[in-house]
Amino acid sequence: MEKSFQNEVMKKQFLIYLKEVKGFSQDSLNAYERAVLLWQECTENKDFTTFGKQQARNFKSWIKNRTNRKGECLSLTYIYNVLRRLKGFFDWLSMQPNYKSKISQIVIEHLSLSKKETRIAIQPNKREIPSIEEVIKVIEAIQIKNDVDKRDRALICFTLLTGARISAIISLPILAFDIDTLTVDQNPKNGVKTKFSKRIVTTFFPIDYAPALKHFLEWYTYLKQVKGFNGKEPIFPMSRVENGNQNINYYNTGEVDPSFWQNSGSARSIFQKRFLDADVPYYHPHTFRHLVVKEFAKTRLTEEEKKAISQNLGHENTGTTFGSYGYGHIQEDRQIDIIKNIKVGDKEIEGKLQFSQADIQALAKAIKETS
Repeated sequence: MEKSFQNEVMKKQFLIYLKEVKGFSQDSLNAYERAVLLWQECTENKDFTTFGKQQARNFKSWIKNRTNRKGECLSLTYIYNVLRRLKGFFDWLSMQPNYKSKISQIVIEHLSLSKKETRIAIQPNKREIPSIEEVIKVIEAIQIKNDVDKRDRALICFTLLTGARISAIISLPILAFDIDTLTVDQNPKNGVKTKFSKRIVTTFFPIDYAPALKHFLEWYTYLKQVKGFNGKEPIFPMSRVENGNQNINYYNTGEVDPSFWQNSGSARSIFQKRFLDADVPYYHPHTFRHLVVKEFAKTRLTEEEKKAISQNLGHENTGTTFGSYGYGHIQEDRQIDIIKNIKVGDKEIEGKLQFSQADIQALAKAIKETS
C-alpha cells in the first residue's frame, strides 16, 4: 500500500513539473497521466523503482495487443506517443532522489518502437481541412433569430479571420479587440488562455469573404452599444439558461449572459451543430488555422510575409507555421495538381506521361541490356 501511495506522489509531482516548469497545457497533462496509468495497469502498479528492461518489453507487447472501443488494435501512432510520454516520465524520475540509482537512462530507451514502426507511426496522414466554400456555407446557413444565433455566426467568422485557438477565443474580453486597427491582443494578463501563456497580437487575415468581417463587427458593436457589455466581459459569452417547468430541466433562452465559458467544450459543440445544420461535414475549430495557411500557401510569399503570418498565429518561427501547417508539407491534392501541370521544355504534362507502345518496348529493352 505504501509503495502504491509513493507512485501516486511521484506521478503528481511529475504533472506539477510539466505544468509549472514546462508550461504544458491541461490536455498535454491529461495525455501524460493516461500514459502513466497504462503503465500502472500493465505492471499492476508495481513500485516505479522496479522499472527495468523486461518491464519495458512486456509493456510494449501488452499495449500492442490492446484494442480500442471498436475492437480494433491500437494504432502505431497512439502507441508511439504513449511510449514517448512514458520515456519523458521515467527520464524525469531518474533524476529524482531515491530513483537515480534505480532507473537507468539506457534502459529507458527500451521504451521505443523499432525504426520501421517509428517511421510508420510518425508519417503524416492526409489532414482534413474545410474549404473556404464550406465555411461560407455554414456561416450563411445560420438563420438569425436571437442573440445566440448572432454570437454563433460571429464566432465562426472570427475564427476564420484570425485562426486563433478556440481556448483563446472563448476567453477574450471586450477590451482585447481594437476596432480601429482590427487587432486582437491575446494577453494572458487579461485572462486570455493562450498556449504557454504567451501574449499574441493578431490582426485579421485578408480572407476573401467580406461578410465575415461585417458579421463580427456587428456583433461586437451590438454587445457594447445594445447589451452594455464592459471591457472585462467576454466577446463570446455563454448562452443564458433558465429553469423549465417545475424546475426539473433547463432551456436555452436564446439570449447571452456576460459570463465566460469554463472550457472550450461548449464552443466546439457550436461548431459541430452549425456544420451539421448546414449539411457540411464537421471540422473542429483548430482546422481553421490550417485553412488560413493553406489559403496563403497558394500565393508566392516573401520571407517577411511568412514571418508575419507565423507571428499572427502565435508561432515562434515560420518552420512551425509552414512546416506543420502548410508550406513544408504540401497538401496531397495540391502536390498532385502541381506535378500534373509541370512543363518539360515547351510541352506541358497533362496528367500522365504519353508513351507509345514502341517507346515502352525500347525502354524495356534498354533496361534489360544494362541490368
